[in-house]
This record gives sequence, C-alpha cells and structure tokens, in this order.
Amino acid sequence: MKTFLFLCTLPLVGAEYSTSSHWLVDLNSTPEQMRAIQQQFRGFDTAMMEVGYRYEATRKAISEQNFPLASYHWEKIKTAMELGTIRRPARKESAEAFFLRSLHPAFAEVLRSHNAPQIRAMLPTVQSACNACHSDQNVGFIHIE
Repeated sequence: MKTFLFLCTLPLVGAEYSTSSHWLVDLNSTPEQMRAIQQQFRGFDTAMMEVGYRYEATRKAISEQNFPLASYHWEKIKTAMELGTIRRPARKESAEAFFLRSLHPAFAEVLRSHNAPQIRAMLPTVQSACNACHSDQNVGFIHIE
C-alpha cells in the first residue's frame, strides 16, 4: 500500500521530467527537448572531468611506457576541450592559449617520438599550463599535481 501511495504522488512532486525512461521524448516540444539536452551536457566542467580522467590515464600510460595509449588519451583530451568550448565559448580563448594552439601539438609530437626522458621532462610543462589556465579562469583552487 505504501508503494502505491508513493507512486501516485510522483506527478505531484513537480519534477520537470517524466518519470519514464523516455523522459526526453515525453517533453512537449522540440525547444523543450533541446533545453533538456543542453542541460544534460552541462558546461565546461563536464569536459574537464573527462580531461582529468584522461590526463591521469596519459600519465599512467607514460609510466608504463605505453606511448600509443598515452597518445590516444592525449588526443581525447583535445577533443574534450574543443567540445567543451562549444558549450562554453567564454572558455575558448584560454583553452586555445594555454593548451590547444601550442602545448597540445608540442606534447603530441614528443609522445610520438616514444622518447621516455623527453616525455617525462615535458610533463611539468603540461602541469604548469593546466594550472595557469585554471588560475586564468578563476578556478586556481583546482591544482594539478
């Protein structure tokens, strides 16, 4: 009986989305659906979550001298950042200045060399660029070590 009462009150809770697994299809209009999709993609923060994951995966691959895997993750970092700047254009200038224009291609080239000492020597530069960008975007409390 309690379950029945709970289920009966769901529509009264005021949720914006349907309680079915077709929540997006159940929205009344295409503009509502587009707003819902945009909300689900969120902003640059979700892009940076992927960047953080792939940065650690890149470092691990380097430590294991699996340079093709490191290169793979490094390219995915670029993709995540580029897509993130589409969602948050205000982040584009810094992403390009600190990462996309110079650091990404330079480190990609070093990774392709498979030269472990050069790769390891460049990691502090990558870390510094990340931290400088975070400071530039007023999120300097996010510190990469």
